[in-house]
Amino acid sequence: MHTPRQPPLTELLQRSADGDKQAQDAAWSHIHDQLRAVARVRLQREAAPECQPTELVHEAFLKLDGLTLAPRDRSHFLALAARAMRQVLVDQARARRAEKRGGGQPALTLKTNWIDHNAPAEQQACDVLDLHEAINHLATMDERKAEAVVLSYFGGLTDSEVADALAVSEPTVKRDLRTARAWLASTLAA
Repeated sequence: MHTPRQPPLTELLQRSADGDKQAQDAAWSHIHDQLRAVARVRLQREAAPECQPTELVHEAFLKLDGLTLAPRDRSHFLALAARAMRQVLVDQARARRAEKRGGGQPALTLKTNWIDHNAPAEQQACDVLDLHEAINHLATMDERKAEAVVLSYFGGLTDSEVADALAVSEPTVKRDLRTARAWLASTLAA
């Protein structure tokens, strides 16, 4: 029995932008598992995850659903999803920090490969708000490098996908990420 081929995500997104509700639902189903896998990897880097991967994806989807901007293609959609997941994690960290003032909760930390690999696990962790602020500071110096970090780290995009999203070559992305990671590691270690 032959099952019909599902249209590529870009086609579904374009039809969704034209108001096709079935295409919107199909696009969400098409990308949901991939976003959950990305969320699972990101949450594994947390010292004390505040939510489950499915919750992170759904919170990010709610942020995306409220946008008036329609994603152009798969890369654009994944870039928007990366930004939304970053914002969800930052919002959660801010809420915990506010609670911490009255409840003694530890700060949300993310394990990151930007810190010394030979260091103990607790030294490889960084506060998500510190990372957010460092990325924002990097953006004031080089917006493309900061965006590459967000797409790669929070969105789980490959170098090729980041290159597509930023409309630059893959070697440029590799250089940008190498430089950005070194700068972030230095900034976060200070």
